[in-house]
Amino acid sequence: MGNGNHEDRQDKRNIELCRRIKQNDSEAENHLLIENEGLILNIVLIIEKKYSQDDLLEGGIERDDLIQEGRIAMLRAVWNYDEETGTRFSTYAYSVMKNAMTDYCEKGLSGFEKRMERSGQTRIFLNDDCVDEEGIPTIERVRTGEDDLTGNLATLHVMLEKMRNRFLLLPERQKILLAYRYGIGLPEDNSLEDTAVYFHITEKYAAAIERDALRMLRRGMNDGEIT
Repeated sequence: MGNGNHEDRQDKRNIELCRRIKQNDSEAENHLLIENEGLILNIVLIIEKKYSQDDLLEGGIERDDLIQEGRIAMLRAVWNYDEETGTRFSTYAYSVMKNAMTDYCEKGLSGFEKRMERSGQTRIFLNDDCVDEEGIPTIERVRTGEDDLTGNLATLHVMLEKMRNRFLLLPERQKILLAYRYGIGLPEDNSLEDTAVYFHITEKYAAAIERDALRMLRRGMNDGEIT
């Protein structure tokens, strides 16, 4: 019952703010957004569950973008809200904001797919096997250190073997991206920009995957174990 009273009070407050906003009160806009921030964040979480994080990042969509889209939609809802219908403003605004955020995601993902089609590229997922020109999966061509030309640098051999072992323990997407990025088993390495284009993801997302992978490798190389 206490929760119902709170909702009633907030609804009356929202209606009051809506009236003030329609009178061009910019301060009322700020109060409306601040007091309903929780509602906006709840919708963001629902949208993020609907789409995978990979899809959102590939479409250049981040949480801050969704929050901002929700705020804009809430203020837009004010002007179409009719308190005479008896519907709570939060209920009406919820639908408006959710539809706006969903449309924003769909447009972002659609634009990403169209850019790929126009460039004549096919989408490559990071859980697919990256292959070289001979069709051999990159991971299978990771060097083991056994072909070390010096044949006498035991320490180097151990470090290479350890690096290989730690590399193979990385999550699949990190292995594949690093293999392409640093030319592991390939004729040459590739720039971060080229890597992002190859996997059809944003450069920012590619950098994040690379950063996390290198952090895990450094941690593994300094864990005090030999193998």
